Amino acid sequence: MDTKQIEGVNNREIKVSIITPVYNVEEYLRETLDSLVNQTLSPIEIIMIDDGSTDRSPEIIEEYSQRYSNIIFVKQENSGPGAARNNGLKVARGEYISFVDSDDILPLDALESMYKAALEKNSAIVLGASLSFNKTETWFIGSHYNNKVYEKGEKNLVANQELLYSLGPCNKIYRRDIIKDISFPSGIKVTEDQPFVIEAYLRAGADIYTIDKVIYNYRSREDEDNLSLSQTVRVNSVSVLKDIMNSMSISDPLWEKYIDNEVSRFHVKKFYYNRLVSADIWPAIRNAVDSRNSDIAVQTFKIFNDWVKSLDKNLFNEIPALHTVIFKNLVNRFDLMGSSARKSYKECLDIAFDKISFKTESRLLNSPSFKRTFIATQKTDRQNSFLPIQMYVYGRKYKRFKTKVKTAAVRRIVFPLSGFLPLQNKITFASNKMPKLQDSFECIYDEIAESRPGYKVVGYFKKKRSCKEFAKLYYDIATSKYVILDDYYRPLYKLKARKRTEVIQTWHAAGAFKKFGHSAVGYRESNTEEFENEAHGSYTKVAVTSKEIVPHYAEAFNIPEENVYPVGLPRTDVFFDTEGIEYIKQKYEAVYPALRNKKIITYAPTFRGGPGKRASFNIQLDLKKMAEELSDEYVLVLKLHPSVTKGIDIPKEAEDFVLNLSKNDINNVLSITDILISDYSSVIFEYALLERPMIFFAYDLEDYLEDRGFYYEYKEFIPGPLAEKTEQVISLIQQNSFNIQKVKAFKERFFEDFDGKASKRFVDTFIKPIKKS
Repeated sequence: MDTKQIEGVNNREIKVSIITPVYNVEEYLRETLDSLVNQTLSPIEIIMIDDGSTDRSPEIIEEYSQRYSNIIFVKQENSGPGAARNNGLKVARGEYISFVDSDDILPLDALESMYKAALEKNSAIVLGASLSFNKTETWFIGSHYNNKVYEKGEKNLVANQELLYSLGPCNKIYRRDIIKDISFPSGIKVTEDQPFVIEAYLRAGADIYTIDKVIYNYRSREDEDNLSLSQTVRVNSVSVLKDIMNSMSISDPLWEKYIDNEVSRFHVKKFYYNRLVSADIWPAIRNAVDSRNSDIAVQTFKIFNDWVKSLDKNLFNEIPALHTVIFKNLVNRFDLMGSSARKSYKECLDIAFDKISFKTESRLLNSPSFKRTFIATQKTDRQNSFLPIQMYVYGRKYKRFKTKVKTAAVRRIVFPLSGFLPLQNKITFASNKMPKLQDSFECIYDEIAESRPGYKVVGYFKKKRSCKEFAKLYYDIATSKYVILDDYYRPLYKLKARKRTEVIQTWHAAGAFKKFGHSAVGYRESNTEEFENEAHGSYTKVAVTSKEIVPHYAEAFNIPEENVYPVGLPRTDVFFDTEGIEYIKQKYEAVYPALRNKKIITYAPTFRGGPGKRASFNIQLDLKKMAEELSDEYVLVLKLHPSVTKGIDIPKEAEDFVLNLSKNDINNVLSITDILISDYSSVIFEYALLERPMIFFAYDLEDYLEDRGFYYEYKEFIPGPLAEKTEQVISLIQQNSFNIQKVKAFKERFFEDFDGKASKRFVDTFIKPIKKS
């Protein structure tokens, strides 16, 4: 081991030593090092252990060590992260120790927050919340979040067994005296850190403290050629399972060594085994079975079966996750197993039924989610035949097939037959997008209730449906005088209602901005012409906001222009209710104190990419810089498109400046907004009704043009200044010299009426009063 040490402060003054193993991470290393050298806690030392890298990682460490005197550079032959951490522990001088992986990132105040808590609580271990991230999104680790690992307070392993869901060495600081003679096991690549962390927890006793703060960011690499060790090794199920068993053999003696109370010891151990099975063992077995490679599956089963056989009967019956694997998960994957793998699985069942208790059997037999698979395994074990499991698997497949056939039959039989039944004074609202009656639907319904009494109103919104429910849906559509849609509606694809039924499309977006429907065919992110014909072929009438855009909607839906009516968008009526807008402002300021006494900038971009990519959105605005320049006077609200369902990362420095209201009603958010930042979103049309300034942050304009295309020339069409960089956005806001006359002209171009009565016009135009008999 070659050590290059840059002398810094006195050993006794070092508060925290950071130990970071490094192996071929040149792509990420600078970002990691920047997060370490800029920690707000001082003095600290940063121990970088190069594990025989063959890329430029050593040169990068050398460069940083020349610039920062608190970096210690250690070189070793390639031996794995465990050996690297052990070598780091040998040279560490800090009062506390922290482990950081070389592709991850620490928030700048992470060490200071943990160290401060350690001193205040006299803690041996302090841990905090972790976030995973990739190029486009961030998310909490599910097992940590769901098991309340991040709950603030003093902990000990016996009483707070949820700590066993946080067995990685990172996202913690350890007082050096409790880990000075603990080492990471060699020769283990997966779960090698678990024995170390478990022993540290047990030694710390009641001196463990959790802070309610994100102090660690785990990188999830997306490039298949550059996966992290923890991502790569999980591909090889046999070696992974061997490592898990070796790690477990080191951890097992620790329970007896540190927990004297036999009952406590048993409960902690069963919790650990349950976590180990669900988080580590099952993924390895699943990968082996899913590979359809019999040799790998047989080897994996051999390791797993030997472990199950070694379990004490009492312990076996106290591990629900193990029962799930044996009696449910593997049954559902039975058809992926070859004959030799099935024999190995049968051996597993023999071992399990030899250990299972009456209590466990009763629980599984009375569980709706287990009953059928468990009975199949019981019969297989008793009859020494796979036929019961095969019958279950084939029965399940048949049931799925039958459901598809029934649904198709409902479309082909119930819908046309219902068309011969008497037409009813009924209005059906249908949406794939909305979970309930809201937006324009709600406004239209209120007007129907007031001015069109006597109609029966039914609604079908976003949810999974049984065949019976689909039959009811098609019956209602076929027997309704009016069907009102707000978007693409899959149940009506390829279908046409009889002429007696009006199918009215009140499109969810105002105006005409980016091309859609038939207008978008031929662009990179478009559907086929055949698909658009099937999707829109049932419409008889369409509601739009102005005469100018009638031709665009006629083209988009392939419908005659005379069937497109410029009655307005019902949900925009709220923008003409000044008292209602004032109430919304007061309500939001009460719920969100950050909005008080500040002007509100709202960033409301549209989604990017096709249907498979829309869930993620990578914010290109520099939120940190905006906070630095604008936070004295403004607050930034995020209102992402409903298609964006994955989380976003708000920098620590911008947390007080940025408020994510993406799940809030768009009309409410626009009502409280002073300046709107958008790009290609149709929200600009309804926002124009408020006659307030807009900025167009179109950083990817050329690419987006290839994806979708616009009805108008973008730069001439937009009613506000164009910006491509954050600095331009900031400057425009600071100058505050917007052309509101341009916004007014835009409003008058794309709306016919400004009276807040679009809902009334919609009903007056499309819904006829019931004739009195």
